[in-house]
Amino acid sequence: MTETRLYDVTLRDGNHALRHTLSSKFVRSYCEKADQSGVWAVEVGHGNGLGASSFLVGKSVESDLSLLQAARESLKKTKLAVHSIPGFATIKRDLVPALEFGVDVFRVATHVTEADVSQKHIEYLSNNNVIVHGVLMMSHMIDLKGLVAQAKLMKDYGASAIILMDSAGFFIPREVAERVSAIKNTLEVEVGFHAHNNLGLGVGNAMSAIHEGASLVDGASMGLGAGAGNAQLENIVAASSREFSLKSDVYSFLQMSKLVEESYFDKLPRTTSSSTQSGLAGVFSGYAPQVSAISEELGLDTNTLWKEMANRKLVAGQESMIREIAQDLMNL
Repeated sequence: MTETRLYDVTLRDGNHALRHTLSSKFVRSYCEKADQSGVWAVEVGHGNGLGASSFLVGKSVESDLSLLQAARESLKKTKLAVHSIPGFATIKRDLVPALEFGVDVFRVATHVTEADVSQKHIEYLSNNNVIVHGVLMMSHMIDLKGLVAQAKLMKDYGASAIILMDSAGFFIPREVAERVSAIKNTLEVEVGFHAHNNLGLGVGNAMSAIHEGASLVDGASMGLGAGAGNAQLENIVAASSREFSLKSDVYSFLQMSKLVEESYFDKLPRTTSSSTQSGLAGVFSGYAPQVSAISEELGLDTNTLWKEMANRKLVAGQESMIREIAQDLMNL
């Protein structure tokens, strides 16, 4: 069976749940514990990745480099990773400083139908002797043939792994298995999976990916992440220790989750009627706060708004469209 490495997104995807208020002090404390856990890499930064801090998607309290410095000083055995979306991130302003800070793993992410946007970033990074992964976000929004074609583009650019993100928490385990298998059986490339919990299936979907040979599986302590949160890292470890005899020490992961719970108890994600609606609609779960606020303001049913956002195929980064769609619905 393929060896599965655990990839910790608590300090990046979790920043969504914290409204980008993550502090370097907490990063340092968390990374000290993560470094003893055996987790393969810890991803750090703004919820939308390098260079994304803005009024549109949320201003960070601390800069990317401040958070990266805190993490780099604390991670001795564990790899330091970042998420990068071309457009938010640029090579000169964001990737070059991250390289100079000693980031080990770069994940270059695009919408699932737009892998070609990643070419310059992946090629640049792959020529700089770092690990580069291609990330296909909202990976449910394409058929299997198209998914493989998009993954092949990223592989050809130089990505050593393709990460499938269930950004909306839309998948069920059978669909995860089909998609992981489709890439593994067609391309000679590592496959990873990133689950969200909108339908309560985050850990189940992660386990399905492991079954099909995914060599990288994402998780967050206490599920800290956008919308209904990510697959809980400690639960992936606990379940895997039973089913796959994973050798990671569950206790060390529980120490990481305890730190998150004690520090951000009131920010921990949970499934709600709105997050379930977003999962069924297949819309980015990080939109939940805006959908709730705008629906309440305009007296609009959240389910109606989620469905119309799905009809218009909204993707991450289009926050400004939510109000426009809601106003259109009010005028019907």
